[in-house]
Amino acid sequence: MVEKEKRNSFFHLSLSIRVPFFLLLFSLSALLSVEVFAQHPSLFSLVSYNCENAFDTIHSPQHQDTDFLPSGKQHWTRFRFARKMQRVAQVLLAADTLKPVDIAVLQEVESDSCLSYLIHQTPLASLAYNYLLTDTHDARGIRLAMVYQPLCFHLIDYKCISLSDSLLAARGWRDTRPVLHAWGRIASGDTLHIYAVHLPSQLGGEEARQKRTELLRLLAKDINELIRQWPDSRIVLAGDFNAPPASKDIKSFARLCPSLHNLVAQLPSGSYKYKGVWEWIDQIWVSPSLARISTSFRTLTSPFLFQTDHSFGGSKPFRSYQGPVYLGGFSDHLPVVYQFPLGD
Repeated sequence: MVEKEKRNSFFHLSLSIRVPFFLLLFSLSALLSVEVFAQHPSLFSLVSYNCENAFDTIHSPQHQDTDFLPSGKQHWTRFRFARKMQRVAQVLLAADTLKPVDIAVLQEVESDSCLSYLIHQTPLASLAYNYLLTDTHDARGIRLAMVYQPLCFHLIDYKCISLSDSLLAARGWRDTRPVLHAWGRIASGDTLHIYAVHLPSQLGGEEARQKRTELLRLLAKDINELIRQWPDSRIVLAGDFNAPPASKDIKSFARLCPSLHNLVAQLPSGSYKYKGVWEWIDQIWVSPSLARISTSFRTLTSPFLFQTDHSFGGSKPFRSYQGPVYLGGFSDHLPVVYQFPLGD
């Protein structure tokens, strides 16, 4: 089940913070971007971003979110929550400097309240974004979301791809985050299919690996059927795969779904740094109809996203926390940005 946008009165009415000067500049930039969009309608842009622990400040009894409460271990106050949402907004505004980004696939978002605040109470407020938010059986309650510009992506429908109840019962597994499939009409008149993923973490051991394998199998089956029916379908698969392209799981998926092209497969560097090594666990795959046209793919490398890596040298993503220490940064992942022309 996917929830559409709703307002949450607690965050809309009760959160009052000072907005730093640089965010006022971002807000002005956002207002100007609406006008600029009309001058650059031929380029479609998408960003995928693991926000890293974008929790609200309200306890959800069915989830293990007590660390991220004002009284919790991380001292997750309303100020820290607001700063986090401002940081996410800053990333989305920086992802496309010519116009507002058309779609943002976001991972690790806890609730509707987070997204409502993001699109109504940050510099994104003037841009009239909508969003989709998946339900979740994740133990901590983190979810997968898609923020989109309705004028640029006219939503037609959406669905979730989930592990079956029978499989979960047979294996004795707890359910995990579903895959979101949303499709809509874009300015060229084409239907664009977005598959958004946040696959189980490698920290979950063998069970998580098997869940990841099974979800990828279901995902490949769905995409293959779509391409079988409509060979020229425009498809973008984006998100946090929690495994690099050279891993067994991702190689298996590439064999199961040979039509898709992994944009990160042969690129150096990465989107996530683990023990001094950069990895591509945040990936974007595209269908043949998009792979054969001129496109752009990159990590967002704005200086504000980095901090010095004192342990392994160089730089690393500027995250919100380092263990229990609050840093006030962005995320432990870098955003990945994909753009393609709307014409043939």
